Amino acid sequence: MSRIKSIVEHGKQELGIGNQATEPANVGDDRSGKLYPQYTNTRTVEVTPETLLANRIIAQGNVDPRAKRFQVLRTKILQQMRKKNWNTLAITAPTEGAGKSLVAANLAVSMAMEGNQTVLLVDMDLSKPSIHRYFGFQPEHGIHDYFDGSSGIEEILVHPGIERLVLLPGKRGIVNSSEQISSPMVKHLVQELKARYESRLVIFDLPPTLVSDEVLVFLPYVDCSLLVVEAGKNTPKEVENALEAVGTNPLLGTVLNKSDQAKDLPIYN
Repeated sequence: MSRIKSIVEHGKQELGIGNQATEPANVGDDRSGKLYPQYTNTRTVEVTPETLLANRIIAQGNVDPRAKRFQVLRTKILQQMRKKNWNTLAITAPTEGAGKSLVAANLAVSMAMEGNQTVLLVDMDLSKPSIHRYFGFQPEHGIHDYFDGSSGIEEILVHPGIERLVLLPGKRGIVNSSEQISSPMVKHLVQELKARYESRLVIFDLPPTLVSDEVLVFLPYVDCSLLVVEAGKNTPKEVENALEAVGTNPLLGTVLNKSDQAKDLPIYN
């Protein structure tokens, strides 16, 4: 575990859509300077705080100490991304069960609450989509419908009732997910999401790094990535292999998840 801790410490230091209808019709602000979009063309699902808490989405809380850890993580990531004018972030983990999707969901909520940008959370774990479950709703359409041409992006997007946050969910798993993520359509989608709106931050929840080649294919499409490491389970070799898979693509840092140590870390217990 000492190797994993050293990697996490290094990560701490490093951290110091085609159609106009997919964007809120109007983006205003109040005297605080925060953005307040009006989602007139996006399906809205009002998710209650009780549902979010039951599903371990805690980043919207103001007093929960776990929420404050995500605020620290959020600030470190945003500082690095703004410094380099980046707006796309991929989140992955070495193996299944590390909690990457939960970290992605909480981080997206925390970034949306910061108020200086809108946030789009994309479920790009094509074979096992799960983001919608954390927000407690069943999608009417999923990202697979966009890939097969049966739905446009504007029909898939969901606003979960949290200011400045929109989700692009999956509805069912895609069998040939590796081939799909290698297709020109995926690259075009990322380019559209990245370039269309200046004030939007896009977070992609990816599959685990060591499960398939999907992360290897996808990472060059985005600006940077974040690696979620599961304390007590991911071995040093798994972490090393995951870092090798990331390669030369910019890695902002690592998050040690499911740990009861190092209380100053921006981790979720």
